[in-house]
Amino acid sequence: MTQPAIKLLNARFTYPKNTFTVYCDMLCLNTGRITLVTGKNGSGKTTVLKLCCKILRPQIGSLYIFGEDAKKWPLGRIGQSIGYLFQEPSHQLFTATVWDEMTFIGGIRGDDSEKTKEKALELLDRFNLLDFKERSIYRLSRGEKQRLALAAILMQDIRYLILDEPTTGLDAKNRNILYSQIESLSDKGIGIAVISHSGELISRYGENKIVVENGRVVL
Repeated sequence: MTQPAIKLLNARFTYPKNTFTVYCDMLCLNTGRITLVTGKNGSGKTTVLKLCCKILRPQIGSLYIFGEDAKKWPLGRIGQSIGYLFQEPSHQLFTATVWDEMTFIGGIRGDDSEKTKEKALELLDRFNLLDFKERSIYRLSRGEKQRLALAAILMQDIRYLILDEPTTGLDAKNRNILYSQIESLSDKGIGIAVISHSGELISRYGENKIVVENGRVVL
């Protein structure tokens, strides 16, 4: 059963020292559904989805997360409900080793160490990273970094996930691993938005599609 996870209403955002403006009259993203967000390069796809989780803040308009006005929500609280995987996974890996990355958030929050360890091991196994537990993140391939970044996001009990051009730089094997994880998460009721103009992703997930053209959500 799906339910509204994110609603962006009458939103507008203009980059500083730039005339490019993104408009969104209404966008609703639901749990338990994979939504493809597509459009040409530079159309504003990434900006729209960053507005949906307050990485960027709309200068005009409203954002609702699971029915609550997110105006006063700090990013930390949003991050507990919505995960965002950047196009370049290196931008969100902050620690020295795979294990440190997986246990970082739990340590900051003071979570039960045994439960954190158990969850980290389960996720590393799911993402085929268990053998890399002690490896430096600088010795990981791009595909391994992406899987680690996604596994680290899932250390929090997120209910919605945004993936920005997730197949960039991945070979067929790593793309198939990614697709398997996307579909597994969706089956568990987590909503997913995939930003892409890849023909392969459009053919796979384009049944539920949102199009961004020239800075405006049109479909």
